[in-house]
Amino acid sequence: MKLLAIHGIGFSENKHKEKATDLWRLARPIWELKKHVDWQIDEQPTPIPNAEKYKSFKEFTKEELEAAAVNLGKYDIIWSMYMTNPSFYTLLRTVQARYGTKFVMDVDDDLFSIKIDNPVWLKLTDENVYHMQCMVRDVDYITTTTEELAETLRSKRPDKPKDSVIVVPNYIPDTYKHDPIDNGDKIVIGYFGGSSHIFDIEKSGMVPAVERIMHEHRNVHFVACGMPVEKYLPKGRYTYLEGAPSTDWVDKVFPTLNFDIALGPLEEPLFANGKSDIKWQESTRMGAVFIASDTGPYKHLNNGVNAVLVDNTPEKWYNAIKEMITIPKRRKLIVETAQQDLKTHRLELNGYKLEEVFKNIYKGSAYADNLTSAKSFILQA
Repeated sequence: MKLLAIHGIGFSENKHKEKATDLWRLARPIWELKKHVDWQIDEQPTPIPNAEKYKSFKEFTKEELEAAAVNLGKYDIIWSMYMTNPSFYTLLRTVQARYGTKFVMDVDDDLFSIKIDNPVWLKLTDENVYHMQCMVRDVDYITTTTEELAETLRSKRPDKPKDSVIVVPNYIPDTYKHDPIDNGDKIVIGYFGGSSHIFDIEKSGMVPAVERIMHEHRNVHFVACGMPVEKYLPKGRYTYLEGAPSTDWVDKVFPTLNFDIALGPLEEPLFANGKSDIKWQESTRMGAVFIASDTGPYKHLNNGVNAVLVDNTPEKWYNAIKEMITIPKRRKLIVETAQQDLKTHRLELNGYKLEEVFKNIYKGSAYADNLTSAKSFILQA
């Protein structure tokens, strides 16, 4: 079998620009897969070599496009993160039709349910959204993070069999773990997340709860990674670490974090249902108790046993945080239980899961492809 994984990890000297999503969803699982199969597995950052130097699809020459199509056509399976670029979509559909290459796309967010004033949505043009919808509809297979998100994606591709959307959970490696750092009498509360979580921060009730906690407990320090929240909190006991969610942050910043309490607010109900419990995993790895909104990806957690779940009101957030500050033995017990539960969430398992997934795709056992609609996308030589 010849497999090509398209992701942005390891190809740039600037790790700050590498997305952690690519790392967890494609790069690390592929590296695990390589350990126990003898397939030809190649990796490259884009479908078209040196595509980053072009601003639009029209700037490619016919010769460059043809060379890219021939190169991609060498593979039995191409696995990539979701793409909204129309040029890549056209090229991949061409390869799909011309060579019979199976195209597998990974989707880790419910972009169909995101609010239009969310920063993620504001970055997308109507053309981007249209091609994203086309990709979801037309690719051979989709891998995704949760069963809830899988059901949403299945509803967007009614002509494809349900088993063409496959759940490959988010897992992080054992090496991601580091021993808790003793903060002495100081309590460190932390949050990490990108700009798409602005509403989670502002509307969940978490911020006024933290503000109240910090006024009452002078030993509390707050650390924000990726999304600044300093305008809400007392000055002098707040640290902002820029960089999340990038691989540079994963490699350099995460091992230094010393949270006693990590917060996971989620506000948008539909968008939240497409999320995974990756923040619980990351928090547990560092030895922090995880307090989160009782919604979406966190509903499966055992409240008061391996995490603390709250309704999105300032009072509920305040009570939960205060309890974890004032009863350190309870906090420690929850962390220890969570770390035991996390032993079943091993990145190595994704390697074996992908082996099974790609074997089935290669054999064509899931369903017979219908590439008739792809003919209109074929590049004219």
